[in-house]
This record gives sequence, C-alpha cells and structure tokens, in this order.
Amino acid sequence: MPALSEVMKIIGLTGGIASGKSTVASILQKLGAHIFDADIASRQAVARGSQGLQQVIDVFGRDYLTIDGELDRQKIAQLVFENKAALGQLESIVHTYVRSEAKKFLEQCRRQNFSAAVLDVPLLIECGWYKEVDLVWLVAVDEQTQVERAMARSGMSQQEVEVRIAAQMTLAAKCQYADLIIDNSGSLKQTELTVKKEWEKVLQMED
Repeated sequence: MPALSEVMKIIGLTGGIASGKSTVASILQKLGAHIFDADIASRQAVARGSQGLQQVIDVFGRDYLTIDGELDRQKIAQLVFENKAALGQLESIVHTYVRSEAKKFLEQCRRQNFSAAVLDVPLLIECGWYKEVDLVWLVAVDEQTQVERAMARSGMSQQEVEVRIAAQMTLAAKCQYADLIIDNSGSLKQTELTVKKEWEKVLQMED
C-alpha cells in the first residue's frame, strides 16, 4: 500500500456480516464517493483463468473447481471455515491481489486529485488495513438485528448465522479501532442522514 496522501483522505469502511456495510457504501457512492470494493476484487482474484485460481488449484487441488472450471466457493468456504491453516493459505493468495488492486485504485484517485476515497474492506481491522487509512468507519447493528438480517438475506438458519458471527472479531473489539461508528439499527433515512453529514465533514477537513 502507498504512503498516505497529504491531500486525499482515505476512509476504511468495514462492518460484520449483515451489518449494512454495503448499504452505507451505496449511500456514499450516491454522494459521489469513489469506492474500492474488496469483495469484488476478492472474486476477481480467483476468477476462472486467473493466476490466483491456478494458485488455488496448486494448493488445494482440482476438487475445488466446478464442472465449468470456476472456484467452487461453497466447497472452499466449508474447508477454510473448519481449517485455519487452509484459510491462511487462501487468504495469502487473495489478499496479494486485493492489495495490489487497492494500491492502483488509490494511485488513480490521487492522480485525479480527489478529496477523499473509500476502501470498502470487510476484514479491514483483522488484516491490519486500519493502519493504512486516515479514518476507520465501522457500520454496526445489535446482534439480534444482525442475526435476523443475515437469515433473511442468506437463507441460513439462526444457528448457522450465530456460528458465523462467533467466528468473527467481536463488535466490541472492532469499536476500539473505529473513528466513527455508524449505527445502522434504525431506518434507512437515519443512516443516510448520518453518512451524508460525516462524508461532508471529511470533504471539509484541512490537511
């Protein structure tokens, strides 16, 4: 990652499963923010025919491909969820690509003299990216809301969602790294007003 710009402010946007991080990112985009989506980059990292997918095959074998030659995401997810060593291997492959793409994104934003840019990264804190941004924005909801929204969105059972949440860094721990906590438990309108106000503050920041 490049050194922080003396002009452009970099926001690291993060949040747990079903917290509404994507909603906040969408609001920011409508406000004119330039956003790097780490989830999209992660999928590109292991797309069919990519160097990343070949590395996955070399490490885990062709059993983790679909009949169409794409990564079997459900199968690999099951493996890494139960095997920390495998998770580390997969993350090493994916994160190398994602960091490279994030660097290119920030360099392009700087060349265009943007006042601010957003890195939308689910594991911003866990992966240490929080050290490389100016501000950490954490989208948060209470756990019951998180469970209900995750079940409605994914079709997973309550137990499955709770297991996923338990495997993540706790909200309390994440809050210690946050410069701003966006409470997304209320209405969309409330979230929109909060994000708009905070985004305008960033744009008005002096270097």
